[in-house]
Amino acid sequence: MLIKGEYVDIKGSKIHYLELGEDNTQDLVILLHGKRYTAYDWVHSGIAENLANKGFKVICLELPGYGASEESELEKEEVLFEFASKLNLPPFHLVGPSFSGEISLRFALKHGNMLRSLTVVDSINVDLYKKRLKDIKVKTLIIWGKKDNIAPYEFAEMLKENISVSSLYVFEDSGHTCYFDNAKKFSEVLGDFFRK
Repeated sequence: MLIKGEYVDIKGSKIHYLELGEDNTQDLVILLHGKRYTAYDWVHSGIAENLANKGFKVICLELPGYGASEESELEKEEVLFEFASKLNLPPFHLVGPSFSGEISLRFALKHGNMLRSLTVVDSINVDLYKKRLKDIKVKTLIIWGKKDNIAPYEFAEMLKENISVSSLYVFEDSGHTCYFDNAKKFSEVLGDFFRK
């Protein structure tokens, strides 16, 4: 499958992203990455291609200071906002694991009208947003590794209890990188959720 590497200038910073799949404005997915990873890990795991093969247009965005993206003075959720605005993207499905789960929560609180759905995977620092989670109105999928020792399972329960339109999928035997541990199942769960 063709994977295109592109750059976009966001307020003077070169931001790198990968594109896969057909141009399908109704089914756009943006995959953010964890702190130890880059956009290419979505490709190497097979998840990006799995989603593209299901008919989704997939963008793997490298956050500022990661991979080939330059540092930015903007908050990371504002880089995503500027990215989507500059490319004139339609409402999209946003997927954020680990530290980008927190970024995704902040994005949903500030710019929820730009989302078709939100998927939060083993996000850190959920407790910092507990009082504001009820303000997230977009349909949300929470995916968690039950044995996560970095972002405790209580965070998943907190999200489920406070986001009104949410569902929870648990990988019982996985930890913080449940999405890479079982990439095929993760791709299936995402695809089914996006199409609901």
